[in-house]
Amino acid sequence: MDKAEIIRIAIEASKDYDAKQRVKNKKSRFDWRLRNTRLLLKHYNYFRDHVDESIYCSKQLNAIDDLGDVDDYGININIQSIKKSAQKTSIVLSHVNAMLGLYEIYCIKTGPSEERKLRVLKSFYFNQTRMADIAINENVAERTCTRDLFDAINKLSALIFGIDSVHEMVE
Repeated sequence: MDKAEIIRIAIEASKDYDAKQRVKNKKSRFDWRLRNTRLLLKHYNYFRDHVDESIYCSKQLNAIDDLGDVDDYGININIQSIKKSAQKTSIVLSHVNAMLGLYEIYCIKTGPSEERKLRVLKSFYFNQTRMADIAINENVAERTCTRDLFDAINKLSALIFGIDSVHEMVE
């Protein structure tokens, strides 16, 4: 083998490696969004309760803010941390609620099969209904419900995470 051939082989190997890495990175980004969507939905009821019951979202806010000025033993740091957590959770939950509303409109406009996907999603995550029971209620196979749930999560991921999800939905 001469030098030119060795260089050509090295370049081809490098291109193959780069292509494989791009595919791997793309898949991991997509898997990450799906896992996050699933986690958001799985813990939705907890997040809602957190926002509803948080002192920072109630009428006790002014009294707690006055206490926040006291800096005995790091109390102010803990209070600010709790406040930030409640605010972040509220923002994320508001966004998820808005996207769920958009997805519901989409499902209603699209037809019965999409409406079923929405019902499966809500039953599974918000009502914590077992997949077998959902299948019985929907009068379809359990595998169909699982497929509906996966499809609903894909579409909801696109709404929640925006443009980053479009590539994966198209393919």
